[in-house]
Amino acid sequence: MLVITLLLLVFLFILFIILTAIGLTFKLKVLSLEEKKELRGVFTVKWLLFSHTFSFEEPGESESLPEEPEKLKKDKTIKEDQSEIVLQETEKARVTTETQGKAEVKKKRKIEEKEAEEKRIEVIKSKEKRIEENESKENRIESDEGKEKRKMINEDNEKRIEINEMKEKQGIIAKIRGKKKPETEEAPESEMTTREKLHWGLEAYKSLRRPLFRLFSDLLNGIKIKRLESYMTFGLADPADTGILCGCIHAVAGMAYSRCRHCSFSINPVFMNPMMDFRGEIEIRVRIYSLIFPMLKFIFNGKTLSFTYSIIKEKLWGKRKFLS
Repeated sequence: MLVITLLLLVFLFILFIILTAIGLTFKLKVLSLEEKKELRGVFTVKWLLFSHTFSFEEPGESESLPEEPEKLKKDKTIKEDQSEIVLQETEKARVTTETQGKAEVKKKRKIEEKEAEEKRIEVIKSKEKRIEENESKENRIESDEGKEKRKMINEDNEKRIEINEMKEKQGIIAKIRGKKKPETEEAPESEMTTREKLHWGLEAYKSLRRPLFRLFSDLLNGIKIKRLESYMTFGLADPADTGILCGCIHAVAGMAYSRCRHCSFSINPVFMNPMMDFRGEIEIRVRIYSLIFPMLKFIFNGKTLSFTYSIIKEKLWGKRKFLS
């Protein structure tokens, strides 16, 4: 009896988990202008007693600071007046020092020019000496390298002659004994070629086209949109592109209206300036069984099973051919 009651409790617990819904809410704000750019988002997940929020934000331009109080403004004006007085006094002192320093600066320049010319002459002489020393070293190195290369070539030739002699001896011994050289078996390539990839891609499209479409539609039916609010003003560089994008957005909005209880859209295209201003909020409810059963249908479908069986059969057949 205890075992049966425990099994029933576990079964009821699994049913409770499967029938419960997961709540997903997503808030997004995107602003892209020449002056300012901003990106903010908040994503919350709720399931039974569990709830967690994920937030992401891209730093934009620094916003304008709040206005300062009157006391700080008065202090700033007093400090500015004091700084002006100090600047006037420093300017007077500069005028007097500039006249005295001009004569000294001229003398210093003449001395520095003479020292620079002497240093240039010394640098040129040192460079000439280094060039001569490098040329002599290069000539010595070239002679030494030539001798070493000749030695290496002679050693390589001797080794090749010895290897050829050994191979001839081994061939004669093998002929006398009547043994054949062991042929190396080439292992099958593990990686698929481009032709095989295209073949399997076409086979997958032919056999799994309808099951995948059913899986996609069942998953969409399992997702329920409770509330959707969005405000959008956008514009691209080309007015024709903005018109095409506006039509696509209206088509998607029409599909959302049929699946949503509380929907409110505001789509405003701008044909003169490229810009983007989007503010949206969506609340979705998903039940776990609405995701599990479509996946099981797709896995146990006859076409998917036959396709997987054909892949496994071909792989095993290729291995058997190689082993035989």
